[in-house]
Amino acid sequence: MKISEETSLCLEVILLLAFGMIMVVIGAVLLTVAAGALPYYVEGVYGLLLVMFGLQLQTTGKIPIGFVKRSWSVLIPGIIITVIGFCTCFVPGILGTIPKFLVMAIFGVGSILLFVQLFFAQERYWVGKTQGNRLIRQLTINSAVVCILESLIAVLIAVQICLPGIHSTNLLAVGALLLGIALFCLAFALQKVYRTDPESDMSTKTPGISLDTVMGMQYGFYMLVLGCLMVPINLGLLPYALSAMHGILVVLFGVQALVVGSITTLVFKRNWIFLLVGMVFVAVGAFAVIVPDMVVEHLMFFIGVLIILGGFYLLYTLVRPKQRSEVPARKPEGKDLQLMILLLILALLTAILMILFGTSLLIENLIPGTGIAIILICFGLSQLVLQYVLSLAVKKNLIV
Repeated sequence: MKISEETSLCLEVILLLAFGMIMVVIGAVLLTVAAGALPYYVEGVYGLLLVMFGLQLQTTGKIPIGFVKRSWSVLIPGIIITVIGFCTCFVPGILGTIPKFLVMAIFGVGSILLFVQLFFAQERYWVGKTQGNRLIRQLTINSAVVCILESLIAVLIAVQICLPGIHSTNLLAVGALLLGIALFCLAFALQKVYRTDPESDMSTKTPGISLDTVMGMQYGFYMLVLGCLMVPINLGLLPYALSAMHGILVVLFGVQALVVGSITTLVFKRNWIFLLVGMVFVAVGAFAVIVPDMVVEHLMFFIGVLIILGGFYLLYTLVRPKQRSEVPARKPEGKDLQLMILLLILALLTAILMILFGTSLLIENLIPGTGIAIILICFGLSQLVLQYVLSLAVKKNLIV
């Protein structure tokens, strides 16, 4: 296997690796917190987990009873969970104990349902023709271990909620570390099964909205939520967690890199090197969310440069000559022409807003706080509308 070759990892495996990386980071940080070596942003942990839960639901279409179409009936709950995660990270204590209860419910109820299904369901998407196979037994054991550890973490969170005087940070740290390792083992076992029986991989065959559109929407929701919250923050009405704001964005960069092979508008080959880059992004972003203010200045510079590059690259894609494809795009006429003009305007607006936002991160006080809030809101709205119009153009074969 060459590191420059394109990866054959399926979507579900990739997200398990990302989730495992986050749990390992959470566990390692909590161990140092228990030793008194690092500060700890509690809301950041729960917000980060909710964001990942929401992303998994939106991208894989996976629910406890199996895989479903990536329709709005699945996307909307995933979006709500993700937005709650954003709010939890951005503003300390804004939602009280709701994030803790949500994480506890998802870990607890979800693991119980999966555990029951693991042993009693007659038809499992990865258990079919090879019921007695050694790989299936290994996969079953790994899945059971993950379910048990998730249930344990749910119990520890419940203890923190009901008995806040009891310090269970060490236990939570060990549980998170073990769950991270178990998720890595589950990902490797699952990939072995999918390599043996490719037809059993349902995560990449889930119909519905494209993954590029789903991931593009996340930036829109991120910018829109952050922009709306920046208004009361600038008025001094709400506290804010600067490091978590930028850390979550880096996590989104990493997940986008892992899922669709791009970062903002920059497209790369999905090889093993880029997979490693995505995992590093997820780890660094998770660390920035959990540990306040330690790497925030470096992240702001990095994010600013990346978003500016993405904005200029988007402008470049609008003017560069189009490559000929085997299936040429349909020539737009009438309403289709209006749709393409709207798409061009939205892309141009989004590129300009990306450059403005990136520049504001590089040059302090260049744009006042209220101006940044307006830019973020406009950026979020334009990004969401752009993704919708782009999906329409692709459906009509106006873009190949």
